[in-house]
Amino acid sequence: MKLAEAYGLRGIEVRTRADVIPAVTAARKAKGTFVINFCIEQEDSVFPMVPAGANLDEMIRRSSPLVETARDL
Repeated sequence: MKLAEAYGLRGIEVRTRADVIPAVTAARKAKGTFVINFCIEQEDSVFPMVPAGANLDEMIRRSSPLVETARDL
């Protein structure tokens, strides 16, 4: 977020699932560029995922259903 601010960009940080929709709504209403920084646990897998150095056609899709945790509620 500090880098975005250094370039004069507006943005928001998302730390919980409940913050996603308000962040996207704010971005859609913003004039100009708006940065959303999604903070996830290192162990979390975000799908679809393109491995480092791979092409888009090598995208990895979710292999298992989404698992909700107590922190998501």
